Amino acid sequence: MSRVILVACTSVGRHIINVFFEKKIKSKLVGIVNLDYAFAKNKSNYDSYSDLKENYNLNLKYVKNVNDKSCIKWIKNLKPSIIVQSGWSQKFSNKLLSIPKYYCIGQHPAPLPIGRGAACVNWALINNYKEWGDTFFIMDDKYDNGDILSQKKFKINIHDDVKTVYDKVCFSSKLMIKENIDLWSRGKFIKTKQNKKKIVYFKKRKPEDGKINFNDSASKILRTIRALKHPYPGAFVHYKNKKIIIVDAILSKNKKVFKNNKKKRSKNTFVLNNNMYIRCSKNKKSFIKILKAKVENNPDMIISDLIRNFKYI
Repeated sequence: MSRVILVACTSVGRHIINVFFEKKIKSKLVGIVNLDYAFAKNKSNYDSYSDLKENYNLNLKYVKNVNDKSCIKWIKNLKPSIIVQSGWSQKFSNKLLSIPKYYCIGQHPAPLPIGRGAACVNWALINNYKEWGDTFFIMDDKYDNGDILSQKKFKINIHDDVKTVYDKVCFSSKLMIKENIDLWSRGKFIKTKQNKKKIVYFKKRKPEDGKINFNDSASKILRTIRALKHPYPGAFVHYKNKKIIIVDAILSKNKKVFKNNKKKRSKNTFVLNNNMYIRCSKNKKSFIKILKAKVENNPDMIISDLIRNFKYI
């Protein structure tokens, strides 16, 4: 029987696991490596699979580093045909890459070679990509570099946020695993080399990178807000020395509201008629109207409730 190990710790891995327990799949999921919670608490989109462990009686190992000797030994003892990796930040060592009978296969939420690097779904939204994708590829000693084995593309529409795009990734990953896992685990691969002329890299993002840039256009600010929504830390502004994390917002061009409020309009973030706005430097006639937000370490609130309770927070 073909034997598969999954190294994963996000929602995409959850959907991959579920595929193995459908009747049509012949490959056996013999082990799962997940990130120990103590090392995953700051990782957005983390999923422990604890409920799946109980439901499916999974052979699940939590680790701080997939390249540790104890983890390498555990994986070797399971004698995998292939290792599938999804949402894992640590680079696989050459020792780990050499374990499976065939290959370590990586899943990356981007249409490689576009989207190499980190935070690619966030950057896809911020940079206004209209089409995005999901890719399975052969892992080697460079990040996101190997031959493509399967890829699906999908549209990003104006209403999408980071959660809905990741849901599309989850669905496409599930479909590709259903279509290919039995072939891959038996050593049957159709490989396509990545076009090096089309490589686009994205840099890793930090929570502090979510601070709104008032010099951006209104449309880019709105995309940034959608790109950093839960489960990510969120885009934010500062108002009266407090960090305001924006949950939902829209574009506002209500001229009557702003006509006689020059003092308010001189501020980048301001409250007017029980609403909160962001002024956009690139288009002084456009404002972002915040619909829902929270002060850091407090619950989400409709903006009128947040303003009403501001003095208590």
